[in-house]
Amino acid sequence: MSNFKLQIDEDLIALNFDAKDRRQVLTELGQRVLSKGYITGQFIERLLEREEEFPTGLEMVYPIALAHVGGDCVQSFLSLAITKKPVIFHSMDGSGKELPVSLVFMFGITNPIEQVEVLKRFIFAFREEENLRKLKDLQDKKAILELLKNLLGDGLEVNRAVKEGVG
Repeated sequence: MSNFKLQIDEDLIALNFDAKDRRQVLTELGQRVLSKGYITGQFIERLLEREEEFPTGLEMVYPIALAHVGGDCVQSFLSLAITKKPVIFHSMDGSGKELPVSLVFMFGITNPIEQVEVLKRFIFAFREEENLRKLKDLQDKKAILELLKNLLGDGLEVNRAVKEGVG
């Protein structure tokens, strides 16, 4: 049983996102989260700075990014971009290795102590190639939410209310 509850809804998922680089992906996800009131205006810039200093790429069968930063978070959340073409993130292992990432997760938590638990939950959920492949191939936000809920369990709270017109 986890202590954290990450809020997510369809507005916080970007499908077939056409991005030129990681900065564009993270900024777009950040804008979506900001529009919900889950973060302060400083969150996005701090996240971008952190990504340069402490990269969040994770090498797996399908590399993923787990972008996050402490502070400036009003409500714990999860957002996701599935990109049209991979964008380069650097490996979190400190090697500087470039990873072609198509699954970009961004999360924020109100209690920094929970960060390690959140990261462990992601790594555990996506250690199976099949889970990553399914997520990468899904084109329906409701199906993505269902898969994420199954993988992340009680640490994820799906909000059914969404704003109109967010792509």
